Amino acid sequence: MNLTSASNDQILEVQQSFPDFSFNFFTAGNSGFVSCIACWAETSESLEVKWNAIQNVLALRYKAEKKVARWNVYIAFFCRESVSRPLRLLIENNKFTARKLIFDSCTDDQLWLKEEFALQRLNHEIFEVDLSAGKNFGVKFVYKPSSLVSSLTGYLEATSIERLEMIEKLIAERDTHENKES
Repeated sequence: MNLTSASNDQILEVQQSFPDFSFNFFTAGNSGFVSCIACWAETSESLEVKWNAIQNVLALRYKAEKKVARWNVYIAFFCRESVSRPLRLLIENNKFTARKLIFDSCTDDQLWLKEEFALQRLNHEIFEVDLSAGKNFGVKFVYKPSSLVSSLTGYLEATSIERLEMIEKLIAERDTHENKES
């Protein structure tokens, strides 16, 4: 399953309410089981000011047709600038209306390829699908495991002492990075 471009009149109404932002609408095939609204912001400041209003308008205007699909709605905010960690956490941890994702520091090339870029990022983030094998839009994503994933490699095969060492290492790393600005 992966997202594809779709059209939705309700999203066009949202676009009219926020002319400084661009919007795309994607669904997982014909089922509509998963839907995602991509919102493009020029600055992190505009995102900070308007993200809540955007989600509120979407809550009023957009409803997935199937009841089960209402649990699988995403709003993905793409921003040209870097988004501060506190703002990112505030938005992504807010589950009202939809799950939210933030993709920041988008380059001009990536913004120019809005729909294709969004599809690649969202399919990878939501479904962990690598579309570069099927199509090449000039943007290739290479999965780089986070330090957490790298630290847990071999956890299941490790002895209890090795597992304890892995956990202690993760706790020590977390303590050094806790409450730091990204």
